[in-house]
Amino acid sequence: MSEVKNRLIGAITVMDEAGAQRLWAMVQQLYADSWDTIEEVQPDELDLQMIRQIQQDPDCQDFVSAQEAQKLFQ
Repeated sequence: MSEVKNRLIGAITVMDEAGAQRLWAMVQQLYADSWDTIEEVQPDELDLQMIRQIQQDPDCQDFVSAQEAQKLFQ
């Protein structure tokens, strides 16, 4: 994944709900015409493996505070 995408994920992770809603409204406005053209694909084996791991491994369900997450992306 690119550095820009990693930074976006980090920013969204620590964003409060109001900020997330504002960002989502902007995304919807900017890309409203393209939502219907997104191809739906079935998960591949790697996707399925990650889903199983999330469901079965309690360590995959640990969350960190916003402050801890921010430290990861600085």
